Amino acid sequence: MKRKMFMALLICVMTLTAAWADVGDYVLKDGKVYRVDGGKEKLLEDEEPQRAGTEAGLFSWILVDSELSEEMKGSKPGIYFFLGDDEKPFGFLPFKNAAACMLEFSLSGEKLLVSCGEEVKQDLSLYFIDLEKKSFEKKASFNSAGHCFWVDPHRFIFTSIDVEKGPRTKGGDDWQCSPALYDTEFEELTILKKATDTVDYIIIGCDHDEGTLDINESSVKDMKDWSDSDKIEYKEMTIPIPAAG
Repeated sequence: MKRKMFMALLICVMTLTAAWADVGDYVLKDGKVYRVDGGKEKLLEDEEPQRAGTEAGLFSWILVDSELSEEMKGSKPGIYFFLGDDEKPFGFLPFKNAAACMLEFSLSGEKLLVSCGEEVKQDLSLYFIDLEKKSFEKKASFNSAGHCFWVDPHRFIFTSIDVEKGPRTKGGDDWQCSPALYDTEFEELTILKKATDTVDYIIIGCDHDEGTLDINESSVKDMKDWSDSDKIEYKEMTIPIPAAG
């Protein structure tokens, strides 16, 4: 029985390896992207890696999606990672719509935020990175809008969407949005300014030196007014980022 199970696992691994080889791979050389297919490297002249400097080293990554390049068709969609000045392969995260992904590494390089989707509604995922095993572990996910920011090694802020209430107008994208802070050590989410039926708050910037967030407030007098852009009022404000602990 054990031998049969071992053989079944071996066949499964071989199948996955063959499938991986069929879809191709990617390498970086001197900051240029090459697709490896059938043992041959082809330069993707219009593609450049994105980069982020961390205490763990320089992370580079390639967003692979057929929507980004004709030369990526037939390749496994997702995010290909590399680490260090020598651009060594680090790992891979599968994403069907990788073209819509944005990444934010923590300063230590041990945590990663990936937001994927349209600007008005995204899936935000938190990953912990094992630098020795070159692996990613998904720890939490959120519904968000716009950009997210790390405010210190363990906490990040983002605009949280209340999907349970749904859009305010039928078929619209006017979700209830509230600035939020998540502590990765205590696994605790804090809403910094709560949206209501008639008021929204969206993060538009972060001042790390001052410890503040720039917020765009949008409001209406009556909930039905969200469907009329002329009745929506906007103003900017600043709120403090709560101290750690």
